[in-house]
Amino acid sequence: MDELKTLKDLVCRADELYGSEPYIIEYINKEFVETSYHALRTDSESVGAWLQKHFEGKVHTAIFGATSANYLRAFFGATTSGNTAVPLDNANPTEKIADEIDRSDSEVVFLDDKHVKDIETFKKLCPKVKYYVHLNTKTEGMLSLGEMIAECAGEKPSGTVNEDDLAAILFTSGTTGRSKGVMLSHGNLIDNTTCYDDGDFHGCRSLSVLPIHHVYCLTCDILCGLYYGVTVCVNDSLMHITRNLKIFQPAYSTFVPMIAATILAQMTIAAKKIPDKRAIAKQVFGENFSRIYSGGAYLSPEIIAGYHEFGIEICQGYGMTECSPRICTGIPNSPKPESVGKIVNGCEVKIVDGEIWAKSKSVMKGYYKDPAETANSLTPDGWLMTGDLGYKDDEGYLYITGRKKNLIILSNGENVSPEEIENKFATFMPIKEIVVYAADEKITAQIFPNPDFPCDDIESVIRAKVEEVNNFFPPAYRIVDIIFRDHEFVKTASRKIIRGRINE
Repeated sequence: MDELKTLKDLVCRADELYGSEPYIIEYINKEFVETSYHALRTDSESVGAWLQKHFEGKVHTAIFGATSANYLRAFFGATTSGNTAVPLDNANPTEKIADEIDRSDSEVVFLDDKHVKDIETFKKLCPKVKYYVHLNTKTEGMLSLGEMIAECAGEKPSGTVNEDDLAAILFTSGTTGRSKGVMLSHGNLIDNTTCYDDGDFHGCRSLSVLPIHHVYCLTCDILCGLYYGVTVCVNDSLMHITRNLKIFQPAYSTFVPMIAATILAQMTIAAKKIPDKRAIAKQVFGENFSRIYSGGAYLSPEIIAGYHEFGIEICQGYGMTECSPRICTGIPNSPKPESVGKIVNGCEVKIVDGEIWAKSKSVMKGYYKDPAETANSLTPDGWLMTGDLGYKDDEGYLYITGRKKNLIILSNGENVSPEEIENKFATFMPIKEIVVYAADEKITAQIFPNPDFPCDDIESVIRAKVEEVNNFFPPAYRIVDIIFRDHEFVKTASRKIIRGRINE
């Protein structure tokens, strides 16, 4: 077909090229349930036809629930009919979900069992909503997705979808302050899906680990899966990753660094008893697995090297929700492991006062109904101010040194990047989590020791490591105080530590 411009084009192209091949595989009640590319298209068209039948104009549809084929039927039903999908974090408290439903002006809500009990609260806090739809089953007082599809079976939505149309509103995870609704157009998402020739993945299996409201999952798992003809296997819980790797036997997966680090730590501990590291990797990842794509936060070169010892390649990329998300993509064999990958095709990057700025067709339209915050992130001529500090080299590789808002500015004028210190502990197994910050003009580290690490005096071992790292840095960077925690830090759904809540 002609050049891709919209998600509708993408879904139709996938059907034309891959048709009856499995696109989504779920493991439900100990059975594999497959959804083909063709079934996704026809069911999505029925959902889109239903939305057009029941609303005169364009409508915003909030979706929250576990990753599933039905979730995607709802998502593409909205987007391929010219309406807007609003994927929300299913793990958020009811009141926060309600706030984002209301602020996004959603009039249809798709949900699963987890929040059925909260319907009355939603009705009270979300007066604009006209329909509540259960993604999976018939439920009293609600529509079901199956009923929507049956009502408009065989129908197609009318009208055209344009690349500038608003496809999705994705709320930032809100590690500080109130979440913001990132507006991504069809053109934004298509540009990011096709911004790098990642290779021939047709027929490969991937394991989708992150939730769909996370743009890294949406673009790199779901949309790239459609583009390349990948069979996307659904991981039903972060607690079941290792189980599902064995069940689905994928060729690759997309992780955030915390997941990658946790699994590496487990394999490293196992290697103390079983010296064959490649055998351990096959036990954990399965026979077909060869590559991890990492994004969402910085991944230290030590973790890349650690996986290499187990025979697994890990490719680090970089981006943000506001750029759909890819600014850089991970390169096989990690030629420059200190970098966050190579800048993708069609993306310009420049460094302004140490901050990374990006400009491409992937850059968002702005924050929904928030012109002040939009002005703080987008320049009038379209540059996205990422808030990340770093530099690029002559070969197009980008390097991150820290986050602008996290910089520790001491009274002597020294600027300290806490991430630069934290990364030195990335592969130190006795530490599970660490956050570095300033308290009373002193560099302080809050540390949650690894409860699985076998040690009689783990605090002494950690203090010795802190001293070793301190000797690597100049005086301004040295950790002065250590606070040991007995529980993990509060995190976002994508497993990022929320720095504003480190004392909880």
